[in-house]
Amino acid sequence: MSKKIRVNTKNSKVVDGRLFITMLKAQQIKSVVLQKLIEYGNSIVYPNVGKLVEYKGGYIRVKS
Repeated sequence: MSKKIRVNTKNSKVVDGRLFITMLKAQQIKSVVLQKLIEYGNSIVYPNVGKLVEYKGGYIRVKS
Protein backbone atom coordinates (compact mmCIF):
# COMPACT_ATOMS: atom_id res chain seq x y z
CA MET A 1 0.00 0.00 0.00
CA SER A 2 1.46 3.33 -1.01
CA LYS A 3 1.24 6.39 1.18
CA LYS A 4 -0.95 9.31 0.16
CA ILE A 5 -0.97 12.94 1.18
CA ARG A 6 -4.15 14.68 2.27
CA VAL A 7 -4.91 17.92 0.43
CA ASN A 8 -7.82 20.35 0.22
CA THR A 9 -8.94 23.13 -2.11
CA LYS A 10 -6.95 25.75 -0.19
CA ASN A 11 -3.52 24.07 -0.33
CA SER A 12 -3.72 22.49 -3.79
CA LYS A 13 -5.00 22.91 -7.33
CA VAL A 14 -5.52 20.37 -10.10
CA VAL A 15 -4.48 21.73 -13.50
CA ASP A 16 -4.76 19.52 -16.61
CA GLY A 17 -5.11 16.46 -14.39
CA ARG A 18 -1.88 17.21 -12.49
CA LEU A 19 -1.83 18.06 -8.79
CA PHE A 20 -0.01 21.19 -7.65
CA ILE A 21 0.50 21.84 -3.93
CA THR A 22 1.53 25.00 -2.10
CA MET A 23 5.10 25.43 -0.96
CA LEU A 24 3.87 25.32 2.66
CA LYS A 25 2.21 21.94 2.09
CA ALA A 26 5.39 20.68 0.37
CA GLN A 27 7.47 21.66 3.42
CA GLN A 28 5.03 19.92 5.77
CA ILE A 29 5.61 16.54 4.11
CA LYS A 30 8.15 14.79 6.35
CA SER A 31 8.38 11.39 4.62
CA VAL A 32 11.53 11.04 2.50
CA VAL A 33 9.67 8.76 0.09
CA LEU A 34 6.90 11.33 -0.44
CA GLN A 35 9.39 14.22 -0.66
CA LYS A 36 10.94 12.54 -3.71
CA LEU A 37 7.58 12.78 -5.49
CA ILE A 38 7.57 16.60 -5.36
CA GLU A 39 8.77 18.21 -8.60
CA TYR A 40 10.12 21.61 -7.55
CA GLY A 41 11.15 22.28 -11.18
CA ASN A 42 7.51 22.15 -12.32
CA SER A 43 5.70 25.04 -10.71
CA ILE A 44 2.90 27.49 -11.38
CA VAL A 45 1.84 30.77 -9.82
CA TYR A 46 -1.88 30.74 -9.04
CA PRO A 47 -3.84 33.95 -8.28
CA ASN A 48 -4.54 34.50 -4.55
CA VAL A 49 -2.61 31.31 -3.66
CA GLY A 50 0.97 31.90 -4.78
CA LYS A 51 3.56 29.44 -6.03
CA LEU A 52 2.56 25.80 -6.31
CA VAL A 53 4.80 22.83 -7.15
CA GLU A 54 3.79 19.61 -8.87
CA TYR A 55 3.22 16.49 -6.76
CA LYS A 56 3.37 13.18 -8.63
CA GLY A 57 2.24 10.77 -5.91
CA GLY A 58 -1.04 9.53 -4.56
CA TYR A 59 -3.33 11.89 -2.72
CA ILE A 60 -6.68 12.19 -1.01
CA ARG A 61 -8.58 15.37 -1.81
CA VAL A 62 -11.07 16.63 0.77
CA LYS A 63 -13.50 19.52 0.44
CA SER A 64 -12.60 22.05 3.13
